[in-house]
Amino acid sequence: MLTTILEGMLAASAATSLLQLGCTAWALAKGSRKATRGVAHLPPVSILKPLKGVDDGLMDNLESFCNLDYPEFEIVFCLQSPSDPALRVVRKVAERHPGCDIRVVIGHCFDGMNPKVNNMIPGYLESRHPFVLISDSNVRVRPDYLRKAIVYFADPEVGMVNHLVRGIGARTLGARLENGHLNGFILGSIATMDGMFDLPCVVGKSMLMRKTDLGGIGGLHEVRDFLAEDYVLGRLVRKAGKRIVISADAVDNVNRYRTIREFLSRHARWNRMRLAIAGPGYLSEIFANPVFFALLLLLASGGSREATMAAGAVVLCKFGTDLAMGMLLGAPDALRLALAGPLRDLMVAGIWFSAFFSRTVTWRGRVLRITRRSRLVPVGETSDAGIFGARPGTPKEVAA
Repeated sequence: MLTTILEGMLAASAATSLLQLGCTAWALAKGSRKATRGVAHLPPVSILKPLKGVDDGLMDNLESFCNLDYPEFEIVFCLQSPSDPALRVVRKVAERHPGCDIRVVIGHCFDGMNPKVNNMIPGYLESRHPFVLISDSNVRVRPDYLRKAIVYFADPEVGMVNHLVRGIGARTLGARLENGHLNGFILGSIATMDGMFDLPCVVGKSMLMRKTDLGGIGGLHEVRDFLAEDYVLGRLVRKAGKRIVISADAVDNVNRYRTIREFLSRHARWNRMRLAIAGPGYLSEIFANPVFFALLLLLASGGSREATMAAGAVVLCKFGTDLAMGMLLGAPDALRLALAGPLRDLMVAGIWFSAFFSRTVTWRGRVLRITRRSRLVPVGETSDAGIFGARPGTPKEVAA
């Protein structure tokens, strides 16, 4: 009886992986048909870059934004400390691109629990253009990226443009696990939720908005106490009656030297966050992991010939979907990422279960508890106000 149930769950899990692949292929094909010609209005854009430390390929990542083929934009680099090593990289980028409108804002904002949002608030207050693009420091883009994104705002009902994210550049096993998970489960889930259920899942690697729309939902201050500030921003946009577009013009997330421990730690935090957001819906995530169900079937059957054949076929199918996903995305190391897939999926299954046993995360030395919709509360404290009860900091430095 148990093996029959597990066989059904294994089949459902394999079908989920194939569905994710199909939805991704459909999203990419639909995106490639979106024309940008005939767009007469290209409004000025302020690009916010929150920085903390030196990410893999940081110089090239930042320079890709300096090389955007767009008539008018500014890049606002946001830091919390003048001693941050990222500042040296930023100044080098500014020297190499004297024609680019670059400013550095060093602020000391401790208004909320989320340090990334704290980092951005002073820079946002200093930004000058009617559109704002929030983009992480480990993101790399192509020259036509901003032109392709702004076209969606010809529709006044669009309140945000978000992008699919592709992991590239892995040189260690931990980075391959990270990029494979990003290119497979995460990207595939986003494409499926958007394409099948019209439920766009906002990922904060690239978010483009009108400032009027952002201000209308309370601005960045409204999300300063949430771990999933991107999800909450998307939810507020939809609640305001605006539409979110998930652009299939994928941006690159550069991961080169991540360790296995960093991979596990990062996704343990993400899974606790998703459980707080999705509640019972979190249970469905495990069905995107046929390798896990294949292992359960083998154990339950005692390694019978029939179960071994079924499990082997499904694992091979999952390898094929991982490889096809990488090839669809144009990942140069698609085969290596797919070969690491079975190990990644077993680790991810363990991380998935771990979310049920802890609701705390350690973020920059502070232990926080994740509550409803990923709101952060300090462990041992009853208030969910700002970390120090402070108001937004005044920028210490604004440099051209």
